[in-house]
Amino acid sequence: MNLWHDPKARLILIANFLLVVGSGITWVAVPWSLIHQPNGDAIFGLSNSALTLLIFLLLPFLGKVIDRNSRKMVLILYYFFGISTNLFVIAMILLQGHVATWHLVVSISMGSLGMSVYYPAQFAFNQEVLARDQYSALSGTMEVQWQAGAMIAGGLASFLINRVPLTWILLFDTGTYTAAFVVLFLVPYRRNPALDAKVGSAWKLMIEGLAYLRIRPRLSLVLFGSYLPFLGVMIGGFLLPVFIKDTLRAGPEVYGFAEVSYSLGAVLAGLIVPTLSARIGLLPTLLLTVGCYTVSVVANPLYPRVGVLLGSLALQGLGNAGSRVARSTMALQTVPNELMGRVNLFYSALERLLRAIFLAVITQQVATSNPKSGYWTIASIGLIGWMTIFCCRRFRRQKVVPALPSEGVS
Repeated sequence: MNLWHDPKARLILIANFLLVVGSGITWVAVPWSLIHQPNGDAIFGLSNSALTLLIFLLLPFLGKVIDRNSRKMVLILYYFFGISTNLFVIAMILLQGHVATWHLVVSISMGSLGMSVYYPAQFAFNQEVLARDQYSALSGTMEVQWQAGAMIAGGLASFLINRVPLTWILLFDTGTYTAAFVVLFLVPYRRNPALDAKVGSAWKLMIEGLAYLRIRPRLSLVLFGSYLPFLGVMIGGFLLPVFIKDTLRAGPEVYGFAEVSYSLGAVLAGLIVPTLSARIGLLPTLLLTVGCYTVSVVANPLYPRVGVLLGSLALQGLGNAGSRVARSTMALQTVPNELMGRVNLFYSALERLLRAIFLAVITQQVATSNPKSGYWTIASIGLIGWMTIFCCRRFRRQKVVPALPSEGVS
């Protein structure tokens, strides 16, 4: 079925695209501005590490919000939060008459906090309102949209940085959030009755996610391994602008085109991975995509050139996005909907904890050595992911629904 023929899927995709374009420009402009502030590299790295640790502590409660409430309402509140944050930062910049470091840190921090709710809520919302036979097509299409939007955002950001005030960029971001808010509001939605069941505490929900994964140990390790390229990309989000500024001695245009290159690879992944996984299977697809990501990361410290970086990022986009599409399809096929929030919560918490640790490590590496050393650390993460998937590749493919002991407990 063509997703664009389904009104619900069409509205979801439009809202998603608007969000990506607006926030994508901000996520290029704000970090680039921050690393050019006094001690900006260290502030960027350490604030990211501290924020990631904070989100790790909050994730059980965020997961409970997603599991206990209307997923549509959670997404609408996220858009409202994003609009409010942008307007607050714009007002502070105009009142003070200049862009201060704390303005940039607030923008990055609130954006990261909001995205920690948006990703799992959007994933659960899609599973709740769409048919099972649309999952694979939707995963691929949303990946194409994310990266096409990011590609447009990267191109626009490379032109706008140093040419227009940051307040204009944030105002544009606010406009796209508002438009996405309106579009999502129009999506027909019926609340899942299973969400009305009383569940335990937020930490108990995370433990239940772990308990479910313990009865599927090979599946849980495969999903973990498939998350590691994403972990590498998140760490690389700090390392990339520093590498461009300090090692390549290049400007914001290269940073913007780096985002475009990554997005080109990711768009390709969204186009080919659903077909590839249907032909050769999800596990071989994961091994190919995680391997592609790992090998491409190694090129950056070996050959620090602008052209090599852009090619490497295209392959990183193909590898990470491809593994995410395959992982999303696998999770939708193997994890029951009523447990999806708990399982996503567990992996999100684990990824955040590892990200906080590795961000601190790489920030120290950059300060004491050079940005190239950080890429060796990221490549090691990708290699561990590939080996984990390979060693645990045989597992049950059907859904297993355990009895949850906390059901009926307030």
